[in-house]
Amino acid sequence: MDKKNSKQNSEIDFLSDPLFRRSIKKARWKQIGLYTLISIVTVILCIVIIHLGTQYLINKKIQADNIKQANIVNGEPIKGAGITNSGTRYQYNIFSAVGETVYYKRIGNRQFVWDTETKKYPAIGKVQIINRGSGLTEINQMNEEAKRVVRYNQLNNERIIDFYYPNINYSYLPQELGIATGLDENTLIEVALSFKEPMTTSDLGEVLGYKNVDWLWVNKKTEQQMEQMEAMQGSDSVKVQNGDSAYGFGVSEEFPYSDSQIKNTLISGAIISGTPKELKRFLDLNIIRSSVIGATIDKY
Repeated sequence: MDKKNSKQNSEIDFLSDPLFRRSIKKARWKQIGLYTLISIVTVILCIVIIHLGTQYLINKKIQADNIKQANIVNGEPIKGAGITNSGTRYQYNIFSAVGETVYYKRIGNRQFVWDTETKKYPAIGKVQIINRGSGLTEINQMNEEAKRVVRYNQLNNERIIDFYYPNINYSYLPQELGIATGLDENTLIEVALSFKEPMTTSDLGEVLGYKNVDWLWVNKKTEQQMEQMEAMQGSDSVKVQNGDSAYGFGVSEEFPYSDSQIKNTLISGAIISGTPKELKRFLDLNIIRSSVIGATIDKY
């Protein structure tokens, strides 16, 4: 009996021993520390995996969007008559990126801002345009002097060009090239020419030449779409091609009409630009169906 009590007392003494209790406490803290470390590492790994995954999805969408906006993609015409961009700045967060792009036009040796665009690229979901400098809707005004609806860029209040289709009847075909050649000689002028019929690039190169020719319009409408447009009721403004939505190719002496990517394409119009004196040589061309003045800026 005494031995049994002695043994129990010994066990009690062992459990109450300060050294033993410190060891237990230390082991418990080590276990808590280990679990905390594992939790922190797991959370960090999850964040890294999520971040890498979302960045991959975001960059994939940005890359796809950039391909659409590239100057020439597989020989296809691009959208925006005479419009170029200087690149895009991106701001990233964990689930999306915001890209800000500035677009320019060039008339002669002058380049000016034509538009700005802010897009949101979410990891999941569609790319969204959240802001546009020129406005998400157009300003269309009937100009009695021009005898047509004139569209204006809301960012800089410059005229937006229109192209007139070769095979559609209009109540009025503007002939504004003559007005352009009569403006002040210190003015640089953009003029959109619409042709009487589509032309091959080789024929057009012989007639139009390269000097002061900036851009070529490609009519991407199908025959069915053209017939539907012909049957539309309303003013001529609903039957023209807005220059900002037109498709085509930039041309210059460095990128001539004979470029292999555009030489088999039919051209329905062109953008020319320069001073009134430089534009006079286009006045007598019998291929022109209509001409529309676009942006105008001071030469100096």
